[in-house]
Amino acid sequence: MSAQLVATLMPRTPAEAAATLRSPPPGADFLELRLDALEEPTPAAVTALLALPRSIAVIATCRAGGHVAADSQRLALLAQAGEAGADVLDVDDTLLPQLPDSVPGERLASCHVTHFAPRLISLARRIASQGTRLCKLAVPAGSPRQLVELLALQEQLGPGFAIVPTGRLAETGRVFIAGRGAALSYGAIDLERRGHPDQPGVTRLHEIFGIGTVGPSTRFFAVVANPVAHSLSPAFHNAVYHGVGQDSRMVTLDVDRLSDVLQCADALRLDGLAISHPFKREALTLATSALPGAQATGAANTLLRTRSPAGWQARNTDWKASCDLFPRLLKSWRRAHAGQAPRVLLLGSGGAARAVAVALVDQDIELAIWSRRLSNARELCAALENTLPATAVPDPDHFPADVIVNATPVGMPGSEPDELRLGAANFRSGALAVDLAYGAASSPFRSAAAEAHAQLTSGEDFFCLQARRQAELFTGAPVPESVRELAARRCGLTR
Repeated sequence: MSAQLVATLMPRTPAEAAATLRSPPPGADFLELRLDALEEPTPAAVTALLALPRSIAVIATCRAGGHVAADSQRLALLAQAGEAGADVLDVDDTLLPQLPDSVPGERLASCHVTHFAPRLISLARRIASQGTRLCKLAVPAGSPRQLVELLALQEQLGPGFAIVPTGRLAETGRVFIAGRGAALSYGAIDLERRGHPDQPGVTRLHEIFGIGTVGPSTRFFAVVANPVAHSLSPAFHNAVYHGVGQDSRMVTLDVDRLSDVLQCADALRLDGLAISHPFKREALTLATSALPGAQATGAANTLLRTRSPAGWQARNTDWKASCDLFPRLLKSWRRAHAGQAPRVLLLGSGGAARAVAVALVDQDIELAIWSRRLSNARELCAALENTLPATAVPDPDHFPADVIVNATPVGMPGSEPDELRLGAANFRSGALAVDLAYGAASSPFRSAAAEAHAQLTSGEDFFCLQARRQAELFTGAPVPESVRELAARRCGLTR
């Protein structure tokens, strides 16, 4: 049985809930009404709330805090919700014995803990001892190892129980755990008013992850990065899996160490990994084998599980995408600049920059490399000296260029814009700009490119090129063009 999806609503007034009760989010099986969110949490307000027309079963919940502090007040509001027609009453397991049996409504015994702790099975059994058909335990999951323990606990507890991961891996944990028999999974309707600070969006759980159809046979892939919330990979790859009829999901893993993911890969049912900043060079060192593209670039953005020998094979679809993109762009530039060799400025020295540099080896160009640490730029130049001579520059201003490639994290959420100082003067007339970063609301690179009227290839465009290659590796077959186009639209892109 698949997990039933619960959409959490935090209504300030009964009127604020009216539209959602009539037309709940697609995919939702229950609507959780948080009574503690009411600005005036009175029995009359609860009655008015539940008197509204609805087309979905309602779970009434009242947590401590907000406008409700005392346990007696919480119990009174829950009792009123039961009398007013709530289908399910979510009650803290320690308070449940105080709720009169005469109050209508099915009970859901729940407990929320703020820190991960060992021996959670004892706490889960305490909750289950209340005898309710549905039970819930919300627990933070801050690492792959903690997530593995929660998955094992869910399998041990079986149907009727719902482990609800919170914390750093809240979204990913809920997708994983849906395949281990969790009875319920929760998502926020309004991301500005979540039931918990890290509660994922209910629309994303349904539309991107298809959480209602995750089951015991579902296999998983993950994009591993820090940070990772901005990644388009889940939207793209999950659309591909759906389009080709493969029971797989791609999730995000925001971690501190890639090795932690590999150590837990079996327990997480991971068949492949999309690797992003800052783990691409580390991925190659942790792989048991590597294809030439990864070896040549010294980095991997893809790890595929191998069975014989058991381990991980490193690949680099950034390099593949760069080999597709840059010859085409440079051919176009040369048509307008006959007989000239373009000056190319590569910003960055990490895994993505190395993929671009190796893809440019066969091109007649003058290459300069800038990195926030000049020593890193010099290291990359030294690695290229036998194939593509390059110069390390201490400042982008030292090398006005015909093609500028941003292979730094600047332009992604969490990056520091001041780490990249660029202006229109850095671009020569008729220049091309290629941005490998995406996700941030603004970018100094794109602003400078726009001011210089440079032709821009965006990070979203580049993502689609490399994700296409990656999807073929993960699905084991060419991806039809119609499916690729659908996946790009799912990412909000037009190509």
